[in-house]
Amino acid sequence: MYADTGIRLTDVLWTGSGFVYAENTANTLWQAGPAGAPLTRFASMPPEVEETRCVLSPAAHGFPPGAVFCHAPDGAIYRVAPDGSSVDVFARLPETATADGALAFDTVGRFGYALLAATGRSGGAQPAGGAVYAIGADGSVRTIGSYAGPGGADEIAVAPARFGTAGGAAVLTVDAGATGTIVLMDATGHTRMIASLPAGPNPIALVRAAARARAVPPPGLYVTDTTSQDMLFAPASQLARYAGDLVVGAEAKPIFWIVRPRGAGFQTFTVPVTLPVTTPNLEGATYLSG
Repeated sequence: MYADTGIRLTDVLWTGSGFVYAENTANTLWQAGPAGAPLTRFASMPPEVEETRCVLSPAAHGFPPGAVFCHAPDGAIYRVAPDGSSVDVFARLPETATADGALAFDTVGRFGYALLAATGRSGGAQPAGGAVYAIGADGSVRTIGSYAGPGGADEIAVAPARFGTAGGAAVLTVDAGATGTIVLMDATGHTRMIASLPAGPNPIALVRAAARARAVPPPGLYVTDTTSQDMLFAPASQLARYAGDLVVGAEAKPIFWIVRPRGAGFQTFTVPVTLPVTTPNLEGATYLSG
Protein backbone atom coordinates (compact mmCIF):
# COMPACT_ATOMS: atom_id res chain seq x y z
CA MET A 1 0.00 0.00 0.00
CA TYR A 2 1.52 3.31 -1.10
CA ALA A 3 -1.18 5.75 0.05
CA ASP A 4 -4.51 5.62 1.87
CA THR A 5 -6.58 8.18 -0.05
CA GLY A 6 -9.94 7.94 1.71
CA ILE A 7 -11.85 8.13 -1.60
CA ARG A 8 -13.33 5.53 -3.96
CA LEU A 9 -10.60 5.55 -6.58
CA THR A 10 -11.10 5.00 -10.30
CA ASP A 11 -7.90 6.42 -11.75
CA VAL A 12 -4.54 8.03 -11.01
CA LEU A 13 -2.09 10.07 -13.04
CA TRP A 14 1.23 11.72 -12.32
CA THR A 15 1.63 15.37 -13.36
CA GLY A 16 5.37 15.63 -12.85
CA SER A 17 4.99 17.16 -9.41
CA GLY A 18 2.10 15.26 -7.82
CA PHE A 19 -0.66 12.70 -8.21
CA VAL A 20 -4.19 13.43 -9.42
CA TYR A 21 -6.93 10.95 -8.47
CA ALA A 22 -10.42 10.48 -9.93
CA GLU A 23 -13.20 9.67 -7.46
CA ASN A 24 -15.89 7.19 -8.49
CA THR A 25 -19.41 8.58 -9.11
CA ALA A 26 -18.73 11.88 -7.33
CA ASN A 27 -16.56 12.72 -10.35
CA THR A 28 -14.26 14.87 -8.25
CA LEU A 29 -10.53 15.14 -8.93
CA TRP A 30 -8.15 15.25 -5.98
CA GLN A 31 -4.45 16.05 -5.88
CA ALA A 32 -1.60 14.99 -3.63
CA GLY A 33 2.15 15.37 -3.51
CA PRO A 34 4.72 12.64 -4.24
CA ALA A 35 3.77 10.81 -1.04
CA GLY A 36 0.27 10.20 -2.47
CA ALA A 37 -1.51 11.82 0.53
CA PRO A 38 -2.97 13.95 2.05
CA LEU A 39 -5.47 14.99 -0.61
CA THR A 40 -6.85 18.38 -1.56
CA ARG A 41 -9.67 19.06 -4.01
CA PHE A 42 -8.37 19.80 -7.49
CA ALA A 43 -11.49 20.09 -9.69
CA SER A 44 -15.03 18.79 -10.07
CA MET A 45 -17.18 17.53 -12.94
CA PRO A 46 -20.91 16.72 -12.83
CA PRO A 47 -21.56 13.53 -10.81
CA GLU A 48 -21.88 10.42 -12.99
CA VAL A 49 -22.50 6.79 -12.05
CA GLU A 50 -19.67 4.58 -13.29
CA GLU A 51 -16.05 5.37 -13.94
CA THR A 52 -14.29 8.49 -15.19
CA ARG A 53 -10.70 8.13 -16.40
CA CYS A 54 -8.18 10.92 -16.90
CA VAL A 55 -4.88 11.50 -18.72
CA LEU A 56 -2.29 14.26 -18.71
CA SER A 57 -1.77 16.28 -21.87
CA PRO A 58 1.42 15.35 -23.77
CA ALA A 59 2.08 19.08 -24.27
CA ALA A 60 2.52 18.45 -28.00
CA HIS A 61 0.58 18.29 -31.27
CA GLY A 62 -1.70 21.14 -30.23
CA PHE A 63 -2.60 19.84 -26.76
CA PRO A 64 -1.71 22.42 -24.09
CA PRO A 65 0.89 21.61 -21.42
CA GLY A 66 -0.37 20.69 -17.98
CA ALA A 67 -4.01 20.19 -18.96
CA VAL A 68 -5.86 17.10 -17.73
CA PHE A 69 -8.41 15.41 -19.99
CA CYS A 70 -11.16 13.17 -18.54
CA HIS A 71 -13.66 10.80 -20.18
CA ALA A 72 -16.92 10.77 -18.21
CA PRO A 73 -19.44 7.89 -18.39
CA ASP A 74 -21.92 9.97 -20.43
CA GLY A 75 -19.46 10.48 -23.30
CA ALA A 76 -18.30 13.97 -22.35
CA ILE A 77 -14.58 14.65 -22.65
CA TYR A 78 -13.59 17.31 -20.12
CA ARG A 79 -10.54 19.54 -20.19
CA VAL A 80 -9.24 20.66 -16.80
CA ALA A 81 -6.85 23.60 -16.48
CA PRO A 82 -3.38 22.81 -15.10
CA ASP A 83 -4.25 24.45 -11.78
CA GLY A 84 -7.79 23.01 -11.66
CA SER A 85 -9.32 26.49 -11.91
CA SER A 86 -11.55 25.70 -14.88
CA VAL A 87 -13.32 22.66 -16.29
CA ASP A 88 -14.96 22.69 -19.70
CA VAL A 89 -16.46 20.17 -22.12
CA PHE A 90 -13.71 19.75 -24.70
CA ALA A 91 -15.57 17.22 -26.87
CA ARG A 92 -18.57 14.93 -26.79
CA LEU A 93 -18.67 11.40 -28.18
CA PRO A 94 -21.62 10.50 -30.45
CA GLU A 95 -23.03 7.92 -28.00
CA THR A 96 -25.47 8.18 -25.12
CA ALA A 97 -24.99 4.76 -23.50
CA THR A 98 -23.01 4.70 -20.25
CA ALA A 99 -19.34 3.83 -20.78
CA ASP A 100 -16.38 3.21 -18.50
CA GLY A 101 -14.25 6.17 -19.45
CA ALA A 102 -11.34 4.49 -21.28
CA LEU A 103 -8.91 7.20 -22.42
CA ALA A 104 -5.30 7.43 -23.70
CA PHE A 105 -3.11 9.67 -25.83
CA ASP A 106 -1.59 8.36 -29.04
CA THR A 107 2.07 9.05 -28.35
CA VAL A 108 3.34 6.97 -31.31
CA GLY A 109 1.46 8.68 -34.14
CA ARG A 110 -0.52 5.91 -35.82
CA PHE A 111 -3.74 7.78 -34.97
CA GLY A 112 -2.33 11.23 -35.74
CA TYR A 113 -1.28 11.87 -32.11
CA ALA A 114 -4.96 12.18 -31.15
CA LEU A 115 -6.66 11.59 -27.82
CA LEU A 116 -8.25 8.13 -28.00
CA ALA A 117 -11.49 7.29 -26.18
CA ALA A 118 -13.21 3.91 -26.05
CA THR A 119 -16.84 3.29 -25.20
CA GLY A 120 -18.43 0.14 -23.78
CA ARG A 121 -19.79 -1.13 -20.47
CA SER A 122 -17.63 -3.54 -18.50
CA GLY A 123 -18.38 -6.08 -15.80
CA GLY A 124 -20.81 -8.31 -17.69
CA ALA A 125 -21.33 -10.00 -21.04
CA GLN A 126 -24.04 -7.52 -22.03
CA PRO A 127 -24.12 -4.89 -23.36
CA ALA A 128 -21.39 -6.13 -25.69
CA GLY A 129 -18.67 -4.21 -27.46
CA GLY A 130 -18.18 -0.55 -28.16
CA ALA A 131 -16.24 1.89 -30.32
CA VAL A 132 -12.96 3.80 -30.37
CA TYR A 133 -12.83 7.50 -31.27
CA ALA A 134 -9.95 9.86 -32.05
CA ILE A 135 -10.24 13.41 -30.69
CA GLY A 136 -8.09 16.14 -32.21
CA ALA A 137 -6.52 19.09 -30.44
CA ASP A 138 -9.40 21.22 -31.75
CA GLY A 139 -12.00 18.95 -30.10
CA SER A 140 -13.10 17.30 -33.35
CA VAL A 141 -14.19 13.66 -33.06
CA ARG A 142 -13.82 10.92 -35.66
CA THR A 143 -14.71 7.25 -35.44
CA ILE A 144 -11.83 4.77 -35.70
CA GLY A 145 -13.85 1.56 -35.47
CA SER A 146 -15.89 -0.77 -33.32
CA TYR A 147 -14.99 -3.90 -31.37
CA ALA A 148 -17.06 -6.91 -30.35
CA GLY A 149 -17.92 -8.25 -26.91
CA PRO A 150 -18.77 -9.94 -24.68
CA GLY A 151 -18.24 -7.10 -22.25
CA GLY A 152 -16.83 -3.64 -22.81
CA ALA A 153 -13.53 -1.81 -22.56
CA ASP A 154 -12.52 -0.77 -19.08
CA GLU A 155 -9.26 0.78 -20.26
CA ILE A 156 -7.37 1.69 -23.42
CA ALA A 157 -3.63 2.06 -23.91
CA VAL A 158 -1.35 2.65 -26.89
CA ALA A 159 1.26 0.00 -27.58
CA PRO A 160 4.84 1.26 -27.96
CA ALA A 161 6.28 1.62 -31.46
CA ARG A 162 8.30 -1.55 -30.97
CA PHE A 163 5.55 -3.95 -30.04
CA GLY A 164 5.80 -6.56 -32.77
CA THR A 165 3.06 -6.35 -35.38
CA ALA A 166 1.01 -4.05 -33.14
CA GLY A 167 3.37 -1.10 -32.74
CA GLY A 168 1.33 2.00 -32.00
CA ALA A 169 -2.00 0.15 -31.95
CA ALA A 170 -4.76 0.76 -29.42
CA VAL A 171 -4.96 -1.96 -26.77
CA LEU A 172 -8.33 -2.54 -25.06
CA THR A 173 -8.89 -4.44 -21.83
CA VAL A 174 -12.37 -5.84 -22.47
CA ASP A 175 -14.03 -6.93 -19.22
CA ALA A 176 -16.95 -9.35 -19.37
CA GLY A 177 -16.98 -9.98 -15.62
CA ALA A 178 -16.00 -13.60 -15.09
CA THR A 179 -13.88 -13.58 -18.25
CA GLY A 180 -12.25 -11.04 -20.53
CA THR A 181 -10.10 -10.40 -23.55
CA ILE A 182 -7.33 -8.13 -24.78
CA VAL A 183 -8.19 -6.60 -28.13
CA LEU A 184 -6.00 -4.63 -30.54
CA MET A 185 -7.35 -1.97 -32.90
CA ASP A 186 -5.23 -0.36 -35.61
CA ALA A 187 -5.69 3.06 -37.18
CA THR A 188 -8.00 1.65 -39.86
CA GLY A 189 -10.38 0.21 -37.24
CA HIS A 190 -9.31 -3.40 -37.81
CA THR A 191 -9.46 -5.45 -34.60
CA ARG A 192 -7.95 -8.70 -33.40
CA MET A 193 -8.17 -10.47 -30.08
CA ILE A 194 -4.73 -11.41 -28.78
CA ALA A 195 -5.66 -12.96 -25.44
CA SER A 196 -8.59 -14.66 -23.77
CA LEU A 197 -8.48 -14.29 -20.00
CA PRO A 198 -10.06 -16.21 -17.08
CA ALA A 199 -11.03 -12.97 -15.34
CA GLY A 200 -12.13 -9.49 -16.39
CA PRO A 201 -9.11 -7.23 -17.06
CA ASN A 202 -9.01 -3.57 -16.14
CA PRO A 203 -5.83 -1.56 -15.33
CA ILE A 204 -3.16 -1.52 -18.04
CA ALA A 205 0.22 0.19 -18.23
CA LEU A 206 3.41 0.10 -20.24
CA VAL A 207 6.40 -1.13 -18.24
CA ARG A 208 9.30 1.29 -18.77
CA ALA A 209 12.94 0.96 -17.85
CA ALA A 210 13.66 2.88 -14.66
CA ALA A 211 15.62 6.05 -15.32
CA ARG A 212 16.40 6.77 -11.68
CA ALA A 213 16.29 4.11 -8.99
CA ARG A 214 15.96 6.62 -6.14
CA ALA A 215 13.49 9.06 -7.67
CA VAL A 216 10.60 10.53 -5.68
CA PRO A 217 8.09 9.04 -6.04
CA PRO A 218 9.92 5.78 -6.65
CA PRO A 219 9.66 4.24 -10.14
CA GLY A 220 7.22 1.41 -10.58
CA LEU A 221 3.57 0.47 -11.04
CA TYR A 222 0.86 2.43 -9.21
CA VAL A 223 -2.65 0.90 -9.14
CA THR A 224 -5.87 2.24 -7.62
CA ASP A 225 -8.15 0.00 -5.57
CA THR A 226 -11.72 1.25 -5.17
CA THR A 227 -12.63 -1.08 -2.30
CA SER A 228 -9.81 -0.26 0.10
CA GLN A 229 -9.44 3.32 -1.21
CA ASP A 230 -5.70 2.67 -1.35
CA MET A 231 -3.19 3.29 -4.08
CA LEU A 232 -1.05 0.18 -4.39
CA PHE A 233 2.56 0.08 -5.56
CA ALA A 234 5.02 -2.43 -7.04
CA PRO A 235 8.62 -1.19 -7.41
CA ALA A 236 10.27 -1.10 -10.83
CA SER A 237 12.89 -3.61 -9.66
CA GLN A 238 10.21 -6.30 -9.62
CA LEU A 239 9.17 -5.54 -13.20
CA ALA A 240 12.52 -4.67 -14.80
CA ARG A 241 12.61 -7.88 -16.84
CA TYR A 242 9.33 -6.84 -18.52
CA ALA A 243 10.47 -3.42 -19.80
CA GLY A 244 8.72 -2.72 -23.10
CA ASP A 245 5.83 -5.07 -22.28
CA LEU A 246 2.31 -4.28 -21.11
CA VAL A 247 1.16 -5.17 -17.61
CA VAL A 248 -2.57 -5.84 -17.14
CA GLY A 249 -4.46 -6.43 -13.90
CA ALA A 250 -7.73 -8.23 -13.27
CA GLU A 251 -10.39 -6.01 -11.74
CA ALA A 252 -11.74 -8.31 -9.04
CA LYS A 253 -9.07 -10.99 -8.60
CA PRO A 254 -5.41 -10.93 -7.50
CA ILE A 255 -4.13 -11.65 -11.02
CA PHE A 256 -1.69 -9.73 -13.19
CA TRP A 257 -0.63 -10.58 -16.72
CA ILE A 258 2.29 -9.57 -18.91
CA VAL A 259 1.54 -9.08 -22.60
CA ARG A 260 4.45 -9.06 -25.05
CA PRO A 261 5.16 -9.62 -28.75
CA ARG A 262 6.30 -13.09 -29.76
CA GLY A 263 7.18 -13.61 -33.40
CA ALA A 264 4.20 -12.56 -35.50
CA GLY A 265 1.89 -13.02 -32.50
CA PHE A 266 1.75 -12.27 -28.80
CA GLN A 267 2.36 -13.99 -25.50
CA THR A 268 0.26 -13.44 -22.38
CA PHE A 269 1.23 -14.99 -19.05
CA THR A 270 0.52 -14.44 -15.37
CA VAL A 271 3.08 -13.11 -12.92
CA PRO A 272 3.10 -13.85 -9.19
CA VAL A 273 1.41 -11.19 -7.11
CA THR A 274 0.62 -10.61 -3.44
CA LEU A 275 -1.94 -7.88 -2.82
CA PRO A 276 -2.44 -6.12 0.53
CA VAL A 277 -6.23 -6.33 -0.01
CA THR A 278 -8.36 -9.48 0.07
CA THR A 279 -11.20 -8.42 -2.25
CA PRO A 280 -9.66 -6.04 -4.78
CA ASN A 281 -11.47 -3.72 -7.16
CA LEU A 282 -8.54 -2.57 -9.27
CA GLU A 283 -9.32 0.29 -11.66
CA GLY A 284 -6.65 2.71 -12.88
CA ALA A 285 -2.89 2.34 -13.23
CA THR A 286 0.14 4.39 -14.16
CA TYR A 287 3.78 3.41 -14.53
CA LEU A 288 6.50 5.85 -13.48
CA SER A 289 10.06 5.39 -14.72
CA GLY A 290 11.56 8.03 -12.43
